[in-house]
Amino acid sequence: RLMRYMHAGGAFLIFFSLAVAGCGDASRSSQLPVSHDASVEFVLNDSVTASFLGSREGSVWSLYNGDEVVTLTPLNDSTWKVPVFNGSWVLHKDQKNDSYRGHWVDSLRNPPGSYRVPLQILPPSASAQATIEPLEIPTGTWNVWFGEDSGDSPGSQLDLTAEGGAVRATIRNPTGDYRYLAGNVVGNALQLQTFDGAHLFVFTASLKDGNWVGGHFYSGNHYHTTWRAASAAPAPDQNPMQSLVVPDEDLRVSVVDRAGNRSSISLRSDSLIVLDILGTWCPNCMDEVRLLHELYNPQSRFLSIAFERDTNPVSSYERLDTFSDELNLDWELFLGGKASKKSAADAFPFLDRVISFPTTLFIRGNDVMVHSGFNGPATGERYTMEKKRFQDQLNGFTSLENR
Repeated sequence: RLMRYMHAGGAFLIFFSLAVAGCGDASRSSQLPVSHDASVEFVLNDSVTASFLGSREGSVWSLYNGDEVVTLTPLNDSTWKVPVFNGSWVLHKDQKNDSYRGHWVDSLRNPPGSYRVPLQILPPSASAQATIEPLEIPTGTWNVWFGEDSGDSPGSQLDLTAEGGAVRATIRNPTGDYRYLAGNVVGNALQLQTFDGAHLFVFTASLKDGNWVGGHFYSGNHYHTTWRAASAAPAPDQNPMQSLVVPDEDLRVSVVDRAGNRSSISLRSDSLIVLDILGTWCPNCMDEVRLLHELYNPQSRFLSIAFERDTNPVSSYERLDTFSDELNLDWELFLGGKASKKSAADAFPFLDRVISFPTTLFIRGNDVMVHSGFNGPATGERYTMEKKRFQDQLNGFTSLENR
């Protein structure tokens, strides 16, 4: 982690065929049932689907994604808004049965509205039963290699636990996690998946001699690679903090205002400044913002600098305002520039580079603590450690030994 002025080192249950109940007519919201269960199925290609437990109450759809619920509110009789990430579900009732067909639109990809994944919401079906008893489903940690990578040092680890007949998991890498993954094992075949409004992931693999082989990873309908995983001990939790001492003249950040003009904000203050470098397209950033909101203290100055796919100041600030409102930010959110790590580093004279989105700066006078990446709530104990690091900074601890 090369930076200038270095001072010191350092549930959602997923089913393949879900037992669900039917839905009301989306075009007649006044006659919708109070609530109903549903199977929400995304079709990534002809042979790969991702099915989630869903429900409906009035005109509101909900999809259960691990320990979070993705709640979609209606924009009109056929379109529902995806929270935080600004996409939508466009649905039309199939008059032949109690189901809906349509697509998920990811509006944060360019050009807006061009990226679509087929979607259907299905009436009840017979529940598939896993052929492995719950206690036989493997639990533990595996080193993960993607694509042709065969190196000795894997870049990621899979954590997997069994809960009843289903499994929960996440994949961690040095700068973040893949958030909530869940699914099942049928025979020796694993399927894990997630949908959070920004990402639609599916992982498949086979269990052989305690390892996962022949794996495939799909992201929506635009990306595919292979993967494998070998049983391993969990990598030790690494301290993501870097300590810097920064001269006054470099203690600033460059931002774009609503009129499109670039200006500089001084970060020199007698009180603590908590500065969040994020992108509103980034699920790990959403998790980190939620933690900052939980820990918010008005005695400190909080601000966020966003690096966006859309750099038009008018539409970008509309997006930032929506993001701020949905996550209940109590502080200012500025546009920093284009969604790239280089653009983010260029906005801060005292950073040689930004390693990841999110990155959080804790600034006291000329002392800056840089926290790179984020382990979100799906990582369990590692998230607890992240939370403690943030709490320590807000409580005034400044030495690396206290983290």
